[in-house]
Amino acid sequence: MRKHLSTIVGLLLAGAFVVVFFLGRRQTYGLEEIAPRVGLQAADLIAMAPRIASQTGATLGTARRVIYLMACSGVPLGRDLEEQATRAAEVAEKRSLTPREATRTVLAAMPSTQGADALHDC
Repeated sequence: MRKHLSTIVGLLLAGAFVVVFFLGRRQTYGLEEIAPRVGLQAADLIAMAPRIASQTGATLGTARRVIYLMACSGVPLGRDLEEQATRAAEVAEKRSLTPREATRTVLAAMPSTQGADALHDC
């Protein structure tokens, strides 16, 4: 009887972890949804990643994540996005920050923006 009870409790705990995992995740958006926020196409955002990675020495993954976060924030518009994303990738590399922390740092330094609050939904 004790074995069966332990098995049931274990299964309930595993189920609870699965539920918490899926409910606690941040919602992610596709590039097709993010790109119009900054006045670009998804292909433009994809093409930026190799350029930023080669200019800053950041990995391609870091460059992609920084571009995604910058575009998701909606703060830098158009071609200014690439400049700000390059800065964020440089900050991430030089200070060993995560892409989110580096993006938050760059957004906070921009005049008259919401700064780190712009990443709330990203």
